[in-house]
Amino acid sequence: MKKTKLSLLAFAAFLFTFSSSAQTGRSNNWCFTDQQNAMLEAQNPDLSQQKSDVEKYVQKYMAEHKNDIQGKKAINYIIPVVFHVVTYDGLGYVSKNQIDQVMSTINEDFQRTNSDANQTRSQFLPYVADAQVEFRLAHLDPNGNCTEGIVRIESPLTIDAGNSVKSVSYWNSKKYLNIWVVSNIAGGGGGSIIAGYAQFPTSGINSTYGIVMDNNFINGSSRTLSHEIGHCFGLYHTFQGGCSSSGAFGGDGVTDTPPSNTNGFSCSTSINSCNNIPSGDPYGFDVEDQTENFMSYANCQNMFSLGQKSRMDAVLASNSTSTGLKQLSNGSNLIATGTATPYNPAICIPIADFEYNKTLICQGQSVLFTDFSYNASPTIWNWTFGGGGTPNTSPLENPTIVFNTPGVWSTTHEPGTTAGSALVTKPNIITVSSLTADYGGIIVDGFENSTNFNNDWIILDPTGGQAFQRTTAAAATGSASTRVVNYSEPDAGEIDELISPSYDLSLLSGATLKFKMAFAQRQSSNTDRLFVYYSLDCGESWSFVMAPMIGAGVSTIGTTLKPNFWTPISSDWAQKTASLSAITSETNVRFKFQFTSGNGNNFYLDDINIDGVLSINDEFDNIGSLSVYPNPTNSSAQISFNLKENVQNLSIKVRNAVGQIVTNVVEGQSFSVGKYTLKVDEQRRLSSGVYFIEFNADDNVKVKKLIVQ
Repeated sequence: MKKTKLSLLAFAAFLFTFSSSAQTGRSNNWCFTDQQNAMLEAQNPDLSQQKSDVEKYVQKYMAEHKNDIQGKKAINYIIPVVFHVVTYDGLGYVSKNQIDQVMSTINEDFQRTNSDANQTRSQFLPYVADAQVEFRLAHLDPNGNCTEGIVRIESPLTIDAGNSVKSVSYWNSKKYLNIWVVSNIAGGGGGSIIAGYAQFPTSGINSTYGIVMDNNFINGSSRTLSHEIGHCFGLYHTFQGGCSSSGAFGGDGVTDTPPSNTNGFSCSTSINSCNNIPSGDPYGFDVEDQTENFMSYANCQNMFSLGQKSRMDAVLASNSTSTGLKQLSNGSNLIATGTATPYNPAICIPIADFEYNKTLICQGQSVLFTDFSYNASPTIWNWTFGGGGTPNTSPLENPTIVFNTPGVWSTTHEPGTTAGSALVTKPNIITVSSLTADYGGIIVDGFENSTNFNNDWIILDPTGGQAFQRTTAAAATGSASTRVVNYSEPDAGEIDELISPSYDLSLLSGATLKFKMAFAQRQSSNTDRLFVYYSLDCGESWSFVMAPMIGAGVSTIGTTLKPNFWTPISSDWAQKTASLSAITSETNVRFKFQFTSGNGNNFYLDDINIDGVLSINDEFDNIGSLSVYPNPTNSSAQISFNLKENVQNLSIKVRNAVGQIVTNVVEGQSFSVGKYTLKVDEQRRLSSGVYFIEFNADDNVKVKKLIVQ
């Protein structure tokens, strides 16, 4: 995955979770405000002066509006908000409901209607504040289109996110408060989590102004977003500057938040980390730390102070010569963003999207489809499923569909509201495998036949890098192999997968998997990995065939490094062998080769062999494999079989428990080599009980039991 370097244009505040369970055992040193500010000022000397100029304006404003500190202010700011939810392969997702919850929380916190407001200690009650700020999700986007104030977009930048993620999706910060939701934020370590960071307004309202949030902290119980918005509106940590003697400039720039010298998470009422009384202090005595302040790190946050409100007023009321945030809440902008009063729910046309819980299944299994449409909350759903899905259409929000026909199938989703509907088709997303194996006996596959490679093998590229591909550039034997052009993978962590056809191992004794591979490191620090798995359920779940190969363990040419684009010669190939004794009786097995990039060179794979001793009976058996499903069944069952030879006389009879023939599925017909699936008791005439299906192919007989419920 791509890692990005943080480069903020102003202060950055990195913050842990505010739930007590997540904070247990955390270090207190994960807020990088001071370090980041020092770095930024070293890179841009003008930033220090800009910060000083804005701070002078803020202090002047606070002095001129000192009566506001007594809570007499009547200004109410409405702030248009947009959430940019950046996901990648499901990582980073948050629901509309979660966003609604966190919106309720920040509005309660900034208007002091939060249910835990009564937990503020008595000595601080005279200084608590209703910040009189209301946040509203935008109902018009920058182009004037209807929106719920949520943008959903895919990007790997959501992983180890920094400021680069902001370029993926951005609305004008002079019109909207941008909040980017990501999978995780770069900079954590040692088991620690960075919950969010904000940009201070001292840098101006530009394309990086706003807040980046870890998706795990977008919920109604987290105060992280309230804290980060405080930073966006000019507030510092309550412990800023430690035990400063100046209430105005040395600490957090607020007189009614007592100086603090700790950024711990404790809510102990006895914490008093500073014993000095700073200038301008309204208390007149040495007060305990104000741990309940939203700008602390404690678990019991429930208040902003009047002084903090005055600072936020200074920032939110400023024109373009200072922070310029006044334009967010002016009447024309509220109309342009759809957040003016009266503010009613937006009824938009959805942007269609959906997810599914499985991609590889056996025939007869089910897949759960989940509506992830956005830009509106759909009230109408119209699904269409390819491949004989049962049902093949659905009006449900999140339907569960059974697929009975092998193949690779698409799905179409059409969600709607009273404003209209949208449509999305995701092609070839569900691979349904037959219960009957593609091949049996001794297998040799050297990728020589391109048609067989394209038809038999499944190529997955979950991280969007360089996929497995057939190549004639090199081969262990013959003229072809398959490879990953790993040299061109830009980032470590890219995953590429190659899944085999299905094999019947029951025809062999002492079965082994053999394959040849070629790989070279570019540097000794390369961490490329090869995992080899098997699946007994058509790819729904996987187990290791052999121990993983990692780093130098993947190399087939020892410690020799190949820093340039590399193609192996014959001596560069190595054969690997794995025993299949644990699954030797299985009749439907797939193998998966998963290569994970660690910035090494190209990876090559060839000569996939299933070897072992073929029994005498099996050598002359024209039936490759045979299965009956679902079993037990309360509806019509199916029989799948694979013929290794042409059959002149095939009969399939269903007998009851005393041996009487109750139905003939096939009677004396000829069949060519291939795989077949036939219905058993399609009219559902069989009563509950135990039955035996007798399969006779040119006098080769096999019997399967069937239970009808």
